[in-house]
Amino acid sequence: MKLSDTDLGNYVAGKLALPGEERNEHRGQVNRLLEKLEGELHSDGSYRIKKFRRAGSLEKGTSNRPRAGKPVDADIGVYFDADPEDFDTNDLQARIKRLLVAAYPQKSPEDFEVGARTFSVVFKGSGLEVDLVPIVALDGTADYGLQYSRSGDCVKTSVKTHLDHYRDHVRRDPLLASMLRLAKRWRHWQELDGIPSFHLELVLSYLVDRDGPATGLEEGLRRLFLFIARDLHAGVDFGGTGGTGAAGLDAPIVIVDPANNENNVAARVTHSERDAFIDASKEALVTISVAQGLPFKGETISAWKDLFGDNFSID
Repeated sequence: MKLSDTDLGNYVAGKLALPGEERNEHRGQVNRLLEKLEGELHSDGSYRIKKFRRAGSLEKGTSNRPRAGKPVDADIGVYFDADPEDFDTNDLQARIKRLLVAAYPQKSPEDFEVGARTFSVVFKGSGLEVDLVPIVALDGTADYGLQYSRSGDCVKTSVKTHLDHYRDHVRRDPLLASMLRLAKRWRHWQELDGIPSFHLELVLSYLVDRDGPATGLEEGLRRLFLFIARDLHAGVDFGGTGGTGAAGLDAPIVIVDPANNENNVAARVTHSERDAFIDASKEALVTISVAQGLPFKGETISAWKDLFGDNFSID
């Protein structure tokens, strides 16, 4: 039997979506962290913050509930007023860690993690992880900037453009947010760790551009899995100006940055991660087809649990 939007919507609301009050609590935690960071860096006098730009699932309102080993993510673009030629990401991240360890004496130093392009702060009690992304502002309003890695390479991007891009597509397809929550849960259950939420969001947005809004949640998921299984090799490109776009980028998966036509946001996905992504999508297509042909509700729910796990229910 097919599942209705009400059926799948019940699962999203009852099992997946982060409740509004928890989202507000997390946003408050983020605000307090940013106030501390700005104050500590101002006192230190080494780096001047031009603007914070909140991004990611928490800002977009598409966060799923925290799970064991997988907290709620809050992504923050930290735009600095700095000289791109004299910006030391390693020094900045080490300095931020030292300042925040001092500012949060109740936390363990292991709660502050330095990554290739981000600096993470984990709040274990609430299940929140804040990823601070250092960016050198390229304009007066901090719309665009250069995002650096610890190795020194950088890429031009825009947190504002990413947020506007999502909001535009969710206005055009009211089911997009729910499909993204479902896709993220599927990715987690299939253990596709190399595929970030942002990749799923961009593929779903691309399908809105290509095919229009989804006719329903089940059909929208089927459309997503079909694209990954059959058409992912051609890349995802939003038709931006300048650069080469998907045709000129060589990688296992190409998903062109809506903010920079020369940047492949999926450049770090490996061949094995791509193959697992495609294989899981093919299996998902079979599962949905089988589930649609089953006559009874219990059998159908059991089939859908192969996609989302034992917490799947529609009541």
